[in-house]
Amino acid sequence: MKVKKSVAVITAFLLTVIAMLSFAGCKQEDPTYDVAIKVSNNYGMEWVFEPGVDELYYEFEYTGEEMTFGISKYYVYGHPIYGDMWLSNDGASLDWFWGSYLYTSPEGEYSNTRIIKERGEYSIQYLTQNTSWNYRSICLYITVK
Repeated sequence: MKVKKSVAVITAFLLTVIAMLSFAGCKQEDPTYDVAIKVSNNYGMEWVFEPGVDELYYEFEYTGEEMTFGISKYYVYGHPIYGDMWLSNDGASLDWFWGSYLYTSPEGEYSNTRIIKERGEYSIQYLTQNTSWNYRSICLYITVK
C-alpha cells in the first residue's frame, strides 16, 4: 500500500512539474507595431514613408541655399495609446531613429553631410531602433540639379 501511495505522489509531482514547464514555454511575446515616418526639410516640405514604402526620390533646382532634413513625426499603427495620431519626434523618441547622410558630387567624390546645398546626389537613410516596432529602413534620395 505504501508503494502504491509513493508512486501516486511521485507521479502527481512529476505531472505538476511537467505542466508548469509546458506553461512556462507558452509565454506570449509583446506585440510589435508598424510605423510610418514623416521626413521634412527646413522649408516645410514633407515626405511620408508608409509601411511598405522604403525609398522616395526628389529633385531640386540649385538655389545656393542650405537645406536640412530630419524626421519630424512618426505614426505607430495599432498601438493601444498612440495608434491614432502623428507623434512629434522629440524628447525620448529621438533615440528611436538612427540617421546616415551621404553626398556624391558631380565629380564622383563622397562625403557625409547633413546640409544639402551643392549640386549632386544625396541619400538620407533612417533606421528604427525601437524594439516594440517592426524594423524599418528608409531612404530619401535627393538630387540637386
